[in-house]
Amino acid sequence: MSAFIIRRLLQMIPTLFGVMLLVFVLFTLVGGDPSLVLAGKHLSADVLAHIRAQLGLDKSLPEQFWLFVKQVATFDFGTSWSTQQPVSDVIGSRIGPSLTLTSAMLVVDMLIAIPLAALVAYFRGGLTDHIVTISCTIAMSISALIYIIAGQFFLGFKLGLFPVRGWGIPSGPIYSCMCRCRC
Repeated sequence: MSAFIIRRLLQMIPTLFGVMLLVFVLFTLVGGDPSLVLAGKHLSADVLAHIRAQLGLDKSLPEQFWLFVKQVATFDFGTSWSTQQPVSDVIGSRIGPSLTLTSAMLVVDMLIAIPLAALVAYFRGGLTDHIVTISCTIAMSISALIYIIAGQFFLGFKLGLFPVRGWGIPSGPIYSCMCRCRC
């Protein structure tokens, strides 16, 4: 068993390397030049050269890829261009709500998936098996955003089980206006 786990962990290395290479190539070829975006309207050769040096875009492609791999391996995602905060701080401040929502979705998924899997296993090859399989395939083909929007609309807006926007204790003029309008 431990040999299997070690083999799988070793197989992760080329897979992660391939994914990082693919992301790097796609952003390099399709993403355009971020220094042009950061320079803004007042584009001069000196400003452009300075921004390119800051971002490491003045280096060769292998050096840029190595820098990208180092940043991913050390979780150093740099500084946000819009807020000038470290990206790791931005991610850290939003990980709590994301994990809370993801955990709740995982529990709901398991409560639905396990009985359906038992039903399909019991009626293997029958009409019930085919109906559940087709229904699940269709349900998985729909974007999760559609389920989120529908859930917010029905559970939050129509039934009023939770506030539709924000995180934490509901307050503010929008929420109080929504409460007054529903009453």
